[in-house]
Amino acid sequence: MKAIQMEETGGPEVMRLVDIPVPEPGTGEVRVKVEAVGLNYSDILIRESRYMSDVPLPFVLGREFCGTIDKVGSDAENWKIGQRVFGRNTEGGALAEYVVTRPILDVLPDGLTFIQGAAIRVQGRTAMLLIDHVAKVQKGETVLVHAAAGGVGLLAVQIASARGASVIGTASTDEKCQAIAELGGTPVNYSKDDWVKEVLAHTDGNGADVILDSVGGDVLIRSYKEALTIFGRLVVFGVASHETIQLTNRDILASNKALLGYWVTPFFDNHRHLVAGAIQDLIELAQQGKVKLAIGKTFPLEKSAEAFNYMQNRKNIGKIVITNQSSESSSS
Repeated sequence: MKAIQMEETGGPEVMRLVDIPVPEPGTGEVRVKVEAVGLNYSDILIRESRYMSDVPLPFVLGREFCGTIDKVGSDAENWKIGQRVFGRNTEGGALAEYVVTRPILDVLPDGLTFIQGAAIRVQGRTAMLLIDHVAKVQKGETVLVHAAAGGVGLLAVQIASARGASVIGTASTDEKCQAIAELGGTPVNYSKDDWVKEVLAHTDGNGADVILDSVGGDVLIRSYKEALTIFGRLVVFGVASHETIQLTNRDILASNKALLGYWVTPFFDNHRHLVAGAIQDLIELAQQGKVKLAIGKTFPLEKSAEAFNYMQNRKNIGKIVITNQSSESSSS
């Protein structure tokens, strides 16, 4: 089968389209014929050996996928051949024609395409948990979403709006700002304006009640010290800038503001019910028409390196999905 594999870490040049044997499911595992793979920024970090944990080499990239079960191993009887599913494989392997996984899976609801299904498990789950469980957004609050035109960002804008919040979203281009506005947010183009001044102007000088930040560095510092209201909550869920910051005990206690972190890996095993609930909540919002699973651009498997570059160069609006050929027309 075809797969995107790396034998060393680094830039896009380490990604190779290779032929490897089709994997066989073991005990408690299923094999999925992959139709679509959701690209996440963590995939870039894994490729560059900058993720929170290392991976063994050689390594087939891709962790979020959607497709059809084509073989079931022993002790995985709850799953059936032919089921349309979406899932996440922590051990990678999704950027291929087939993936074997222990069933961290959900059945893809009727009416959703394989491509849409590839936008739910990671970024969709993240956005739901950030809004409902970490920040605990309340009706009437103001939420600031940084990088709001990305996969998590556009979902967070919509989910916060559905919860009754007013949402401000930062982005770098007019096109991205238009996408934020179309989905219910108030856009701020930080390449043209001082985004802190814009946030304060939209909040009568008070600042946002909640800020979601995946950028880090100067954006994180200014969010916490300048753009967040008293007793507000700043949630850190990424460090795309690769810039670390320092806050002292005195900085935090004197601020009268809360600093929260989110990373799913440490709590997943003991809190799977939260993850499952978040995914189901997102699906319900999508089925009710309150949330659009915004797909920005799709790439075929053989152009996976281009997809990675597209995300790393911050060109995407919404989710980037890498497909196998038949996924383009698969909707049921």
